[in-house]
Amino acid sequence: MSDRIEKVVRLKTNLKLDYETIIIGAGISGIGTGIQLKKDNMHSFCLLEKSEDLGGTWRDNKYPGVAVDIPSISYCYSFEPNPNWSRLFAPGEEILRYINHCVDKYNIRKHIRFRSQVEKMRFDTENNCWRLYLMDGSQLTSRFIISATGLLSQPITPDIKGLDRFKGKMFHTAEWDHHYDLSNKKVAVIGTGATAVQVIPAIAPQVAALSVFQRTPIWVSPKADVEFPKWVNFMFKYIPLFQTTCRLFTDAAMEFLTWSMLNYKKWPALIQAAQRGMLGNLDSQVDNEALKAQLEPKYGFGCKRPAISNEYWPTFNRDNVNLISDGIERITETGVITNSGEEIEVDLLILATGFKTQELGNAPSFEVFGLNQLELGQFWEDNRYQAFDGITVPNFPNFFLTFGPYTGGFNWYSMLEAQAKYISRCLIKANKLGSTFVEVKEEANSRYFQKMRTLSEKTLFSNASCETSRSYYFDANGDVSLPSLIIPMQRWLRVRRTQFAAYKFRS
Repeated sequence: MSDRIEKVVRLKTNLKLDYETIIIGAGISGIGTGIQLKKDNMHSFCLLEKSEDLGGTWRDNKYPGVAVDIPSISYCYSFEPNPNWSRLFAPGEEILRYINHCVDKYNIRKHIRFRSQVEKMRFDTENNCWRLYLMDGSQLTSRFIISATGLLSQPITPDIKGLDRFKGKMFHTAEWDHHYDLSNKKVAVIGTGATAVQVIPAIAPQVAALSVFQRTPIWVSPKADVEFPKWVNFMFKYIPLFQTTCRLFTDAAMEFLTWSMLNYKKWPALIQAAQRGMLGNLDSQVDNEALKAQLEPKYGFGCKRPAISNEYWPTFNRDNVNLISDGIERITETGVITNSGEEIEVDLLILATGFKTQELGNAPSFEVFGLNQLELGQFWEDNRYQAFDGITVPNFPNFFLTFGPYTGGFNWYSMLEAQAKYISRCLIKANKLGSTFVEVKEEANSRYFQKMRTLSEKTLFSNASCETSRSYYFDANGDVSLPSLIIPMQRWLRVRRTQFAAYKFRS
């Protein structure tokens, strides 16, 4: 494909491109997309990775207790099942090892350019290509750009008075300092999201005192985790149908949960039954009645990404763990002062405060100038977060997103495969037509965006007091623009059939 497109371009402009396609990011999205391009016999591509190693989220997040939060047998590429998982919910190091295995097996490493961070990129209308400007001062040109930067790559430092004055040790969970000894330290964790649910039980036995600052309680599902015996790994390896069947069951469970969330307005009893079960767990796992009240969420299960743990709630029974829900007034040089005036001495401050998601400057984290010098982040800021099929945006030709608006779900791998195939088909179509310019039509994008907003009205997100959840699923306009609003199977079937009529192809 790449040779043919390049010939078309040279006849027009005599510009030799550095690559036909540049993929930005070498996490599971970028790697999976690279594998798809190779499967479709496209080899003139490069993955730009800002860090010194690949892996994305799993490279950066190495805090105590880190593990996948969906069954491992579903958390992998369907074309490359992993028979070596040690548990049903594998620890983070195994996920990273699996990613490296895929990179080496499919010979992707040679396509990765490390320590290459994009500062900005502009569409060259004369040559129908993108010009990329990197932080190191170098420049690249490419016909197509695939943004696979992910949403959870920029840690949030909370805006708390006095935080910069703290003289003890402080780090974000995504920047964990493994050289720091937690033994006998007075530790404070700010945040009680999904990461904190894993960190808090893992470090509580090691520290002298653990103060947990909670702004919003989180729903916690029981974790049906088991260690896989050797015979299961044997079956996975030598009888692939066995692992495929197991994956069908775990995928079906996630499909049903998603369906329940998306049809909450009509069938609220399904989610409410799950909530009653979790509240029963809370009642049996926490001894103190006042603590139970503080830990009980006031919004619907699913408003924010659910957490799973058998240890989080019981951790608050420990004598050295203190839950604080009245807010932080300020940080001092030696600790934290709460809104009630209590001063808590702290040696280590752990920020479990999440990541930027839909904020300006994050998705993506560099400036993207399309037609008429329109900048992508500003376009979204002014017109709401939107993209046709979650992949393409009007006025940004030859530019594709692996996980754009309305594409999120429980299993990133499954959706990524469908998105990557969609993008690959667009590139193949451009080749067949001799096109050097591919852009989604504005009217198609507008119809899709309105459809998504209409679908959101029947979901849990619009009917279960989600406004109190402080969920990153919602943008500044209150739109629930991250999760997919159709069930995974429907979305998978849709993106498997690229809507070519919605696109303009030209040279």
